[in-house]
Amino acid sequence: DEHPLHAKHLCYEETLMRLAAILAKHFADSRIVGTDIRDSLMQALASYVCYPHSLRAVERIPEEQRISMMKNLLAPYEQRPWAQTNWILVRLWRGCGFGYRYTRLPHLLKTKPEDASLPSLQKPCPSTLLQRHMADLLHSDCDLAPSFLNSVLNQLNWAFSEFIGMIQEIQQAAERLERNFVDSRQLKVCATCFDLSVSLLRVLEMTVTLAPEIFLDWNRPSSELLLRRLAQLLNQVLNRVTAERNLFDRVVNLRLPGLESVDHYPILVAVTGILVRLLVDTDRATAVLLADPCFQLRSIQYLLGHAEPAAMAAAATATEKRHFSLSTYTEYISAEELSKVDKMLSHLSEESKQAAATTLPTSEEDLCPICYAHPISAIFRPCSHKSCKACINQHLMNNKDCFFCKATITGVDDFTKPASS
Repeated sequence: DEHPLHAKHLCYEETLMRLAAILAKHFADSRIVGTDIRDSLMQALASYVCYPHSLRAVERIPEEQRISMMKNLLAPYEQRPWAQTNWILVRLWRGCGFGYRYTRLPHLLKTKPEDASLPSLQKPCPSTLLQRHMADLLHSDCDLAPSFLNSVLNQLNWAFSEFIGMIQEIQQAAERLERNFVDSRQLKVCATCFDLSVSLLRVLEMTVTLAPEIFLDWNRPSSELLLRRLAQLLNQVLNRVTAERNLFDRVVNLRLPGLESVDHYPILVAVTGILVRLLVDTDRATAVLLADPCFQLRSIQYLLGHAEPAAMAAAATATEKRHFSLSTYTEYISAEELSKVDKMLSHLSEESKQAAATTLPTSEEDLCPICYAHPISAIFRPCSHKSCKACINQHLMNNKDCFFCKATITGVDDFTKPASS
């Protein structure tokens, strides 16, 4: 009786592998012009890599076909449906990233159980084999890596900017006295932009981990530019999400139906995964991160629940507020991962002190009157008050009034101290 069952199982495995080969070969076939057919093939491949059994079938197709499939997945995003492609890459990575071994997000565990057969609720089943193909392609093809990463960075900039614009509208609607309900479609698009931002950050984490030389080997023509762009985007995301009593906090606390996935954990662990990998062995990445005008040490301190003295005092006088901290997610983040974050924070704290000391103004009046850490580098229009760029950039994310006189800031110019006579 066992023999027919064994034969049936082999036949099933063979059929599964043949289907995987068809999907791998044709999901990006330019000869297929029907949009519905292309979308169906892409969605089928996305489902295939979600389940361990079908993923192994993809891994068993001939090596040449696997490499060709990965090359198509790394083609510039502008030329095809990039969101689905991104989900596929993320599913090959999930289970390997920083704090990325979960089936459900921490804040959603208490909500009612959903259909466990959904692709999004499968336990992580990463493919180290397909990751290795990706690493080899990015390492060996000098044109493929920058074009792929340039499109990922462009899409992240777009998705996160759209998300911020939408939560501004949602928060304004929620604050109106008449409490107008927010359009459910708008909430869905907002959540999609957030989820896309997180998945694009995870693909960047995957790339930095598998092929760090793309950012860190400046003998490669595009590496320095890519690293600077990445640092700028990471700082912008961190600043938006970690500012005290900010827009992100307020919208998350509304807990609106449709925005369930929007929370601190998914986006902050994705950013942390990139930073920890970038800053592990290199002074170059540290220098680029600190040189970005938007860099705020406070944003990194936020990850481990270290609030600023002013913020702590405000929390003590107002209702006691629990601060976000990666260290509270012991079921999601390992002790080794937390140790790396701790080490990163110590490293950045020390480096930022040294950087400030080397450029320290000769007198206190040349220091930013907000943070007393950086030289004055920005002057506000029309009131001519001054601060460093980091402080004014952070402030303008949530407020258009001058720190000092409450005039509406219409613009910010670079400020250079006039040479003394």
